[in-house]
Amino acid sequence: MDEVGALCELYGATGEMRGLLVAKAEANDGTTINLPSGDKYTDQLANIMLLETEARRATACEIALVPGLLQTAEYARQMISTVDRPQSEIERRVATRIGRQAVLSRPNGPELRFLIDEFVLRRLIGGPKVMRTQLRKIVAESEWPNVRVRVLPASAGAHPGLDGTFAIYEFAALETYVYLENRKGGIFVTDGNTTQQYVESRDALWDVALGEEESVGLIDALAEGLNDD
Repeated sequence: MDEVGALCELYGATGEMRGLLVAKAEANDGTTINLPSGDKYTDQLANIMLLETEARRATACEIALVPGLLQTAEYARQMISTVDRPQSEIERRVATRIGRQAVLSRPNGPELRFLIDEFVLRRLIGGPKVMRTQLRKIVAESEWPNVRVRVLPASAGAHPGLDGTFAIYEFAALETYVYLENRKGGIFVTDGNTTQQYVESRDALWDVALGEEESVGLIDALAEGLNDD
């Protein structure tokens, strides 16, 4: 708490903001960091940008949506608009999400792994045109040497990823972070035993997923199969 208080003084965080941050530090047991979903104090996407930038390897396991780093602006806009927000706020969130994608092509950037459930690719977010563009973007981004995409096929049946979406951030000299998100907010987990469970789930999913070439072929075929009729 003393460290957080000193940082608040350094950065000019006063009043209610300072009280919130110090209270969060007091409540934190050192293994989790809770992030509220409201924009008053934090932006969920901004909170994970640092981890995406500094990690040596980041893995996103998605069973519901295309990972944010691979989303088109229109796909992101469709999803962000499912919650009642002012248009200016929607556009700010879309811009933030798209801005994160610079890490895909950054020189000496992290290895980025994406595990995507097949049903994510078949869900027509925004209709055929939006989804076709989205699928083609995934194919295009997979060509970066540091980007690896694998699809969890419907034929895989029950698998650990069905417990929920998660992201893993691995570093050269820091503990592993796991990020869990839901409508009410997000949680960073750093407890070694817990993060190891997610790493093991990631490895198991990586093995049961289609290979990268086969995955890209499936995504490309799904895009070709979509038409506007």
